[in-house]
Amino acid sequence: MNILGINYLSESSICLVNNGKLKFAVSEERLNRIKNWYGNPYNSIDHCLKENKLNLSKIDIISTHGTSSYSTKEASPHKEYLVAIKEINRSSLSKKNKSFLIGQLKFREVKEKKAYLRNKKLIDEIKKKFKKKIEIFDHHLCHAASAAFFSGWKNCLVLTIDGYGDSSSSKLFEFKNNKFNQLRSASILNSLGYFYGSITKYLGFKPQRHEGKILGLAAYGNPNKAYGIMKKLIYFDKKKKNFKGGFKNGYLPLFDNEYYKKIFKGYSKEDISAAAQKRLEEVVLSYVKSINKKNYRLALAGGVFANVKLNQKISQLKNVKEVFIFPNMGDGGLCVGAAALSYNLKTKKNLKKIKNIYLGKEFSNLDILKAIKKFKLKYLMGSQINKIVAKKLYEGKVVALFNGRMEFGPRSLGNRSILSRATDPNINQTLNNKLKRTEFMPFAPITLSENFEEMYIGAKKNKKACEYMTITLDCTKKMKKISPAAIHVDGTARPQIVNKKENPRLHKILKNYFIISNIPNLINTSFNMHEEPIVYSPSDALRGFLQSKIDYLYIGNYLISKDQ
Repeated sequence: MNILGINYLSESSICLVNNGKLKFAVSEERLNRIKNWYGNPYNSIDHCLKENKLNLSKIDIISTHGTSSYSTKEASPHKEYLVAIKEINRSSLSKKNKSFLIGQLKFREVKEKKAYLRNKKLIDEIKKKFKKKIEIFDHHLCHAASAAFFSGWKNCLVLTIDGYGDSSSSKLFEFKNNKFNQLRSASILNSLGYFYGSITKYLGFKPQRHEGKILGLAAYGNPNKAYGIMKKLIYFDKKKKNFKGGFKNGYLPLFDNEYYKKIFKGYSKEDISAAAQKRLEEVVLSYVKSINKKNYRLALAGGVFANVKLNQKISQLKNVKEVFIFPNMGDGGLCVGAAALSYNLKTKKNLKKIKNIYLGKEFSNLDILKAIKKFKLKYLMGSQINKIVAKKLYEGKVVALFNGRMEFGPRSLGNRSILSRATDPNINQTLNNKLKRTEFMPFAPITLSENFEEMYIGAKKNKKACEYMTITLDCTKKMKKISPAAIHVDGTARPQIVNKKENPRLHKILKNYFIISNIPNLINTSFNMHEEPIVYSPSDALRGFLQSKIDYLYIGNYLISKDQ
């Protein structure tokens, strides 16, 4: 059975589930080179079919999300807006401010209806183009399915939080016997995703793309300075056991909130970021603590769980036994959840646990060699390249790695990565200059699986999450001493476990580096230029290499140097 999963929202993507196994997945942006591309992923569909030697007749089911696009009731949650407007009218705000906020809310409602119509058009377009029946599932159920089915757990709770989808911004499910039982749901108006995204936009960054910069800045600020204001914007309603927006205090489910100019005037970017991060953590942790269950496993999905510090705080709660965050936790992962739900609905079976997230195309050495010759570059090849690369890294060189199948999701996990040593505390500035980037977070470390537990506190409990760089951990004294470049100012790092079975080439490089240096860690960041998607093809990699100040490119079986 072949099931094609489709996501048409930002991070537009597809996946192929074959007989319960997640076999192939790719984001449209990697092919058309437009970051966070929104729309039907036709290039990705064609690419998937070609790489898997399939045609449409061999696809049994096409699955996607967007049930609200076909529901008049869900497409117009007018009553919720009326409640919010009443809350604003009852507030102590000036008449002028009340009028402004109500106008913004009404604008949000109109915008929402337009989004539903746009999504319906995209789904109808797929139906017409492929002349196949499409199974459509709830947005948050798709998020939940991606995390639950591929966690490898038979039973768990699943929490989803994002901006919004199908009239909801969050849902809590119980996953048992391959079935989902919805326990709670939060509306669009009470969206934590919009809360954090609106802060991102106010501070001059792009929402749904640069929230990581807010997380990075937070460590440099005082969370208490702007906290009094932030506390009023969003909170956890103890009676309803759910998230609640403080509309009367200026919170709106909009990224572009002009009212923030009034209430945050005089505060630094760092202090606002710190207060926003503190509030996000407090509200989500209150929610998780309110779950009346002990020692349970918790699967997480939705864009808010790209926040690795939040994920760490959740994992540290006493009642939480273990967490799993689906590696492509944002809308890019919806295609996987939709396909998984179709398979489960058809067969009543669970899906096979993912072993890794290397799900894109693997280019042959012949493909790579053709690209190298096209660029007229010289190269080195042979059995000793892994050792040579390790030596160059030890000498302080920066090496781009293009290896095997591309990762699916926002994190580079060693197949489309840039590597450097983790001993230089100034590596952030060095790498940012080489890659023409601006980053506030330190670059993440990769660590040999054999040495993992001696580098990080809580490593054993969070190994599953650390396979995909979806969580931060506190670092041990030894880690801080030998790899200061990978440590954030708060003493944490976002590590990836590297084991021999799942990534033999990356493991060899790390192992050889360890032999030379006695350090089991390297810096890993995504192989892309500023504001560009991660490289996909050999040509993308070669072009990126030549445009940057990277010293070496290890691509397939070939090593290319700038000194030629």
